Amino acid sequence: MENVKDWCISRQLWWGQQIPAWYTPDGTCIVGRTKEEAFSNLSGNQWTINDLRQDNDVLDTWFSSWLWPSQVFKGITEPGNEELKYYYPTSVLVTGQDIIFFWVARMVMAGLEYEKEIPFKDVYFTGMVRDKLGRKMSKSLGNSPDLLELIDKYGADAVRFGIMIAAPAGNDLLFDEASLEQGRNFNNKIWNALKLVKMWEENPNGIVNDEATVPNDFASLWMRNRINEARLEVERLLKEFKLSEALKTIYSLIWDDFCSWYLEWQKPEFGGATINSKLQATIGFFEELLQLLHPYMPFITEEIYHQLKEQNDDLSVKQFEEAGTVDEKIIAQGEILKNVISAVRDARVKNNVKNKEAIRLHIQAEVRADYEPLFSILERQVNAEGIAFTDATVEKCINVLVQKDKLYIETQTELDTTAQKEQLEKDIAYLEGFLISVEKSWATSVLYRTPSRK
Repeated sequence: MENVKDWCISRQLWWGQQIPAWYTPDGTCIVGRTKEEAFSNLSGNQWTINDLRQDNDVLDTWFSSWLWPSQVFKGITEPGNEELKYYYPTSVLVTGQDIIFFWVARMVMAGLEYEKEIPFKDVYFTGMVRDKLGRKMSKSLGNSPDLLELIDKYGADAVRFGIMIAAPAGNDLLFDEASLEQGRNFNNKIWNALKLVKMWEENPNGIVNDEATVPNDFASLWMRNRINEARLEVERLLKEFKLSEALKTIYSLIWDDFCSWYLEWQKPEFGGATINSKLQATIGFFEELLQLLHPYMPFITEEIYHQLKEQNDDLSVKQFEEAGTVDEKIIAQGEILKNVISAVRDARVKNNVKNKEAIRLHIQAEVRADYEPLFSILERQVNAEGIAFTDATVEKCINVLVQKDKLYIETQTELDTTAQKEQLEKDIAYLEGFLISVEKSWATSVLYRTPSRK
């Protein structure tokens, strides 16, 4: 915006907003809204109105566009009106980087000239959509997909998701239909989550009110803190215009934390009734997740929001409450729970222990208090008939290491210790090789950092 120069306001085009200037045969120029107005402003009467010829050029597109921030509220024709005062200036302009001078800079010029204030605070430049070969999409190359066909095939929300998830701030996007498939799969995941919650509501074994479970419901405490944590992260990313990263955060929160873990932890026991406090907490969390996702996928989120329960308003106008605090201890315990469940399930597969076979789990942990709130969920998730702490090695068990803690899985099936030993030896060999490569890299970096001595 330094050293700003004038630009030619006209173009030699056959269509457009023709310049309101008329010329007499001797070259005299008269300006008027109409030909009649221009003729009335002509001094002397040596010419007739039919002698006037309008300028052939039209106003440059950007000349009219530079007035957009104010004239959309009639700022030029009705200066100082209430709408203009309310909406001008706005906060963010979203546009492409290829028209920075053609449009963005000129809107700033017009804003300073007519409103004495720039029309926006921030400008977010989107990247260019390119094909897999990195070429700009164009009709001449025939590499531009038909958007309506994509919407018919994947759905409007899936297309929006696919574009946004692959569009890092300011960088070009290499378009790939695989990201649209990911969006469609995400749609299906959310629909299936809704079906599961509705099944809990229609549980043939009924719904019971068990308020005593609320203070000890670790799954709800963890989900509450995960949503708070993710919301704070999303708010930070949006302020930095990292729209793609914000969507990835929401995607992981819904797909992994809510659908893959939380719903599994909260589902009613087989043949048991639905606990109402857990059901209502789940519905509340689901609503918050839909609201987080709504700007990216507005159609499915609005539909599911109204199917969850009877609502008094639409999701599109619902206001977010301020994000709550995050209890890092509960977040850490949730990670422990996920890691232990995954480790036990993996050990079952490696040792051919069927999921329906009940086990006994012995935990040798540095901090026992981290595990105590997790026992009720662990027992159901790994099919354990008992969980206990231990200070010593438990013989004839499957040994599993989870960070610094040791798990001893006691099974009814006789274990093949030879296979377990071979697997442990492979793991040790891999870790030793990895350690050697790290030490070599460290030694090399130290060698090149040390100044030479003569």
